[in-house]
Amino acid sequence: MTTTDKSGKNKGGRPAIRLDTDIIENLAAIHCTNREIAEVMGVSVDTLQRNFPSFLTKGKAQGKVKLRRLQWQLASEGNATMQIWLGKNILKQKDQPFDPEDTQPLPWTD
Repeated sequence: MTTTDKSGKNKGGRPAIRLDTDIIENLAAIHCTNREIAEVMGVSVDTLQRNFPSFLTKGKAQGKVKLRRLQWQLASEGNATMQIWLGKNILKQKDQPFDPEDTQPLPWTD
């Protein structure tokens, strides 16, 4: 990116990169890789990561929130598979409950 001095004058270097940050966020929200986003935007992965990290982070977070909302909605509508999955992942439920007493050795008499 082009840097400027305090007066706003160009200090040289490459021309400033102007990309549509909404597109970057939207692509990150559907979890496109940084390489895919960079290719669509016509820049290198390094340029994308160096100059637009907050848009990548925000987009990926928004995608996760949307997915979680959809999963929760399915569970709320009675989808048993999603209810079980969320129970295991959020509530740490298990198919086979673990009983610590089951791992104790049996008493031994000779």
